[in-house]
Amino acid sequence: MDKQNKDKKQDKIIPFPKLKERLMEKGLEALSSKKFNEALALLKQAKELETGNHEIELGIVICLFELGELEKAKENCLEMLKEDVGDYFHVLQIYVTILIQLGQYDEVQSTIEAVLDEDAVPPQHLEHLTQLLELSKRMLVADGVEKEIEYVNKNVEEELQNVLYNEGIVGKQIATIQSLKELNIRKYLNLLIPFLVIPENHPIVKTIIIQLLATNQVDLEVEVEKFGETIKVNPKNLVDPSMSPFTNQVLSILEEQLENENPTLYETAKEIWLRHLFVLYPFTLEEEEPSKYAATLHLYSAELHGMVIENQTLEQIYGVNLFELKQTLDKLEKVERFSYIE
Repeated sequence: MDKQNKDKKQDKIIPFPKLKERLMEKGLEALSSKKFNEALALLKQAKELETGNHEIELGIVICLFELGELEKAKENCLEMLKEDVGDYFHVLQIYVTILIQLGQYDEVQSTIEAVLDEDAVPPQHLEHLTQLLELSKRMLVADGVEKEIEYVNKNVEEELQNVLYNEGIVGKQIATIQSLKELNIRKYLNLLIPFLVIPENHPIVKTIIIQLLATNQVDLEVEVEKFGETIKVNPKNLVDPSMSPFTNQVLSILEEQLENENPTLYETAKEIWLRHLFVLYPFTLEEEEPSKYAATLHLYSAELHGMVIENQTLEQIYGVNLFELKQTLDKLEKVERFSYIE
C-alpha cells in the first residue's frame, strides 16, 4: 500500500517554476562566456523540458560546433531545418558553415541549389548563399584535382619502386627518373636517395638522380657510392663538373696541343673527357694533374681512331711519365665501360 502511494506521489511531481527558463538563461550565459561543455549540459536539460525552442536548439548546435562535434551539430541543425525551428535562412547558413568545415562541398552545393531553385530567398541572404555556392564549386574542383594528384603520386611511387629496385633495366630507370622533372621530387626522396649507395646500381643512373636533386635544390646530405668509393655530398652545393676549373684546364691543354693539328682528335678527346666527368659525378678529379689527364685523353682518343702514338712523344709533350700514364688510362677505361647504356 505504501509503495502504491509513493508511486502516485512521484507521478504528480512537477518541475520547479520557470526551471526551463532558468536552465536556458544559464546555458546561454555559459555559451556567451565560451564555456561550451557547461552550456551544452544546461541547454540539453532545458530541451528535455521544451522541444522546438529555437534559442535552445541553436545554442546546442553552436556548442557542438565549437566543441568539434561537427557531425552531431550537422544532425541537429538539419533537424531544425526540417522542423522549421527558428529563422530558416539563419539556420541554413549555420548548416552550410558546418558542411564546409566537414569538407562536404557536394552537399553544400546540392543544399544551396535546392533552396535557390525555390526562388524564395530573401535579398539579404541571396548574395551570401550565392558566394557559398561558388566556393563549394571551386572546392569541389580543387578536391578533384588534389585526389587526381594523389592518384598520380601513388602511381609514380609504385612505378619508381618497381623500376629502380625490381626490374633493373638501366634505360628505363633513366627515362623514369627524367620524367620526375615536372613533379615535386621531395615526395620520392625515400626511393631516390637509397639507390645512390647500392654498389650494383649503374653510375649513370646515380648521376641522373644527383643532377635531379641538385636542380631541385635538395638541401640535405646524401651518400653516394661509385666504383668502390663513397662520399657524402649536399646536392644544393654541387657544381656542374663541366664548369669546374680543373675541367677547363684539361681542355685548354688539349686545345693547345690538338685543335689546330687534328681537330677531329680534339673533339673526340673533349667528348670523352666530358662523358668521363658525367659518369664520375659527383666525384671530382680536382686533386689530379691536368696534364696527366690531357695526355691520357690524347692517347685514348688516338687509339679509338686507329692511330699509334709513341709513349715518349706523349711524355715530352705533356711532361708525364709512362707509369702515371698507364695508371690514368686504366682508370679512364674502367669508367668508360659504363659510359654507354645497352
